[in-house]
Amino acid sequence: MVNLTHGGLSGGYRKYLQELVPLLSADPAVTDLLMAVPPGQEGMLGRYGELRTWGPNEPWRGFPDLAASVRSWKPHVVFVPTARWIDCGAPCVVMVRNMEPMMPASPGAGLIGWGRNRVRALVARRAAERATRVIAVSGFVRDHLVSRWGIGADKVGVVPHGVSTTAASEPPEVLQAVVGKPFLFAAGSLEHYRGLEDAVGALALLSGPSDGRIGLVIAGAGSAAYQARVAGLADCLGVTGRVHWAGQLGAAQMAWGFEQCAAFLMTSRVEACPNTALEAMAHGAVCVSSTNPPMPEFFAGAAAYYPAGDVPALAARIRGTREATASAREAARLLSRERAAQFTWATTARLTVDELRRALGKNSNDSVQGRDPTQDPSGSAPAAR
Repeated sequence: MVNLTHGGLSGGYRKYLQELVPLLSADPAVTDLLMAVPPGQEGMLGRYGELRTWGPNEPWRGFPDLAASVRSWKPHVVFVPTARWIDCGAPCVVMVRNMEPMMPASPGAGLIGWGRNRVRALVARRAAERATRVIAVSGFVRDHLVSRWGIGADKVGVVPHGVSTTAASEPPEVLQAVVGKPFLFAAGSLEHYRGLEDAVGALALLSGPSDGRIGLVIAGAGSAAYQARVAGLADCLGVTGRVHWAGQLGAAQMAWGFEQCAAFLMTSRVEACPNTALEAMAHGAVCVSSTNPPMPEFFAGAAAYYPAGDVPALAARIRGTREATASAREAARLLSRERAAQFTWATTARLTVDELRRALGKNSNDSVQGRDPTQDPSGSAPAAR
């Protein structure tokens, strides 16, 4: 499992590894595991199999030393969850888990952001074309790979992420102003595709007596320019005092937000596998989401929907959840939990192993043997590893 990055690991990706790697390691089909992680991240997971990292200049040279090290280990299959391809002399399975680079250029993202995303999209596309198999984290991602990039449909498998819950902590100090008061909750990276303008615009329309001067909590970090743009809109609409910027919250603090909010808002224009949506549902949040894919694929019937950019429609959906009876809101919370329960890390691990087997021309009923370190992995290696 080769986690190719230029050195960092996002919070979502770190969570993915911490949940998935122990399950992969314990799977009977996996006889040995080699983990390649960025420098400085070696202690993140404990010891699951062998460990590799790379030098400071390796990413700019295409990871040649790392590739040679992995090749010498003679794996049966190589899994790269970061939509990058590496030649290690064995079938390579890549995962596409980020759709932001595939979006049309956003004027607000600037030239540098546009250029960075074009490079990321090119790297991901080349990886998908070269890989033996491709894992898409949603049907939406799979459809993009097949219809836009021309990747063979029989080469792409869908493996959504799982979700787990964390016990809620006390409210963070930065959110003391909303304790005991109704608030809307939006969370995720502060990037131009997030569509938070919808949430701020809807907040300005929710000013009647029945709305109770509801507030908006925005959790997450990212683009300072985008945050300034959203804050500027809030100022223009006269709701600055009702918007609370929480910054990056820990898992327990996020749990508090999901459980205490009047509604969780998913305003993103695009996602691959919306982890915050899964977490919100797992914690029983009442959810309001845009209709943009893949949100309906994940929320299904556990959200009220509005067309992205239609601020009055979003305000109406929020007002509808606020005016619902206590029993109706409790039913919505139960529906959220039931929907989230369909996304487990155990299923993610099982489906991932199935995709690794397919890269070896095997199915889930084939017997598994241990690795033969003397055998050429580009030949007839007998087992997924």
